[in-house]
Amino acid sequence: MEQHRAQVGVGGYSAWRARQETLVELIDRLTPIISGLSIGSGVKKLASVRTRAASEAFKVMIVGEFKRGKSTVINAMLGDKVLPSFARPCTAIINEVMWADQRSALIYPLEPDGSAGDPIPVGVEEIVDYVTIGADDDNTPNPYQRAVVRWPLELCRNGVVVVDSPGLNEAPERERVTLAYLEQADVLVFVVDCQAAMSRSEQLFLDVHVKARGHEDVFYVGNKINLVEEEEREDVKREIRKRLGPYVSRPDRVFFVNARAALNGRRKGEPDLVGDSGMPELERTLEEFLTRERGRAKILSPARELKYLLIEAREQIDRKEALLTQSVEELRGTYERVQVPLTRLEQNRRVIVAQMEGHLRETRGEVEDAGRRFMNRVISQIPGWAREYDPANTLGANPFKARAKMEAAVKEISDHLAGRIQIAFAEWQEKELKPLLTRRVEDLERSIDDDVTQFVSRIDEIRASLTRDDAETQLLKSPDKASAPLERLLADAVSFVLDPGTALTGGRFSLKTMLTTLLPQIAVGAIAVFVGLGPVAIFAMLLGGNLFRGALQLNKANQRMKEQVAEQVVEELRNRSDADVQNLGDEITRQLRAMRDAVAQGLDAEIKSIRDEVGEALRTKEQGEADARQTGADLRRYAGELNRIDEQLADLIMDVAL
Repeated sequence: MEQHRAQVGVGGYSAWRARQETLVELIDRLTPIISGLSIGSGVKKLASVRTRAASEAFKVMIVGEFKRGKSTVINAMLGDKVLPSFARPCTAIINEVMWADQRSALIYPLEPDGSAGDPIPVGVEEIVDYVTIGADDDNTPNPYQRAVVRWPLELCRNGVVVVDSPGLNEAPERERVTLAYLEQADVLVFVVDCQAAMSRSEQLFLDVHVKARGHEDVFYVGNKINLVEEEEREDVKREIRKRLGPYVSRPDRVFFVNARAALNGRRKGEPDLVGDSGMPELERTLEEFLTRERGRAKILSPARELKYLLIEAREQIDRKEALLTQSVEELRGTYERVQVPLTRLEQNRRVIVAQMEGHLRETRGEVEDAGRRFMNRVISQIPGWAREYDPANTLGANPFKARAKMEAAVKEISDHLAGRIQIAFAEWQEKELKPLLTRRVEDLERSIDDDVTQFVSRIDEIRASLTRDDAETQLLKSPDKASAPLERLLADAVSFVLDPGTALTGGRFSLKTMLTTLLPQIAVGAIAVFVGLGPVAIFAMLLGGNLFRGALQLNKANQRMKEQVAEQVVEELRNRSDADVQNLGDEITRQLRAMRDAVAQGLDAEIKSIRDEVGEALRTKEQGEADARQTGADLRRYAGELNRIDEQLADLIMDVAL
């Protein structure tokens, strides 16, 4: 295989993998210390962090409309014909290709709740029977959730999972499969055909679905450049770049390739054929992006959570050592003394959580009001959109072709209206919904800030009172923990209330940064609420209506057809408007409750940690001085190991950050 692929990972994938292994080793060394110190949910949190750190793979998702050559691009990247590629739409479910020493395949059945069932091993040569679409199958749901192909290919050895997806704008059931997977991808590779690039539906996909999910770094691949006449290629490239202009974040994100030549060259061992295909340039840029930009986030996010646990462990060691200097009688008195202020803090916790819930209800009201205004605005614009549109399909005089021509014309008009609705919805999300949510979350932070600050301050006072040290001396023992009160609570709980795949990857822990993480999920949920506004769904609705019943007079048909389509779309939107707005409120409230849950869990953890620390010290002393001395020795050993872990973690963070 060509030189580049032989060297893949020397400073990219393999370097990132080495950093990942270092991080996992540090987590494994810290885990018994956290367990020995009995730090609340620390062990559970470390297990969650370890799972993410150890299993994080780079998911490269190939998307595009059918017949663009997606599967051929994947096979070219893999160096073998792993996935099926036919002239007709063929991919019915998500196909993940990952590393294994031996070739094998798994099929995951689709459970009624949408989750994956237990995997079923199948032969690699049989995979085509499970993942492809029958010639007469237009929209039948596949009984399988996804296929996993394990293959001994170098690209996947370094933690890269290449994902093939059903074609867009081909059938709504399969398009939903692709859209549901988008937020899991680290990078999208959007494949277009150089012979027919950037159709209206392709632009709609980028406007409505890609931007909404926060995918700013998309790689655009013009495939089949070899099929364009040589003297026309530069003009074609220039035109494609122009059409991609509104979507491309950087000029080096557009590539023109001959994927089939790259595949054949790799299968036959002909490096010149591969080198001239354009694929190596795409692969090198992908590797740099994944290992430097995405890889940095994948290491720094769990490393940062590890840092918080190290700080907490050091503080606990100091407090435990101080508590062990007290007698049994003193510790019993201390335990009884802290119950009254802790009970008051539990009441304060309930007040804070109730205040957040009330704020969320108000936010929901504002979201639903904004949603109604959007729906009313769209409804008022639909007739004008229909009048302005000049369809290519029109009715003719031949009565035998009247219905077919009418269906073609109505589909074209409904596609146009659906596209206008979806673009309007995407613009509304960006210009109105997101600013509304940002303003409400900022207001929420301000509204609870004083109560949270007082809560945390009181917690620190109680902790300081546990030992003979005065409060000022006790607080000075934790110079590293200079975070704001709310950040401190969120740092302790955020990994339990957010999906592991959406962990915070930069900046400080705050409700606003949580919102930034949640916004792509909110956008996905909002799109799901309005899924019935898509082109296929609107056309299906029209087919079930009165539009095709009875004949229209030819001299009125073409001008009335647009009016009738618009009237039925308006009627449908009016009928479903209230339900859609309510569902939108439900979805956004559900997502935003992650903030309330994170704060609540952080407050609970602070209270529980004090009871646990004093209670554990009391039990140790009651068992005798020998146990107390052994515990003291363990604490000193933990402290030494914490220092070593901290030094290595700091080196790792510095290495990744630079």
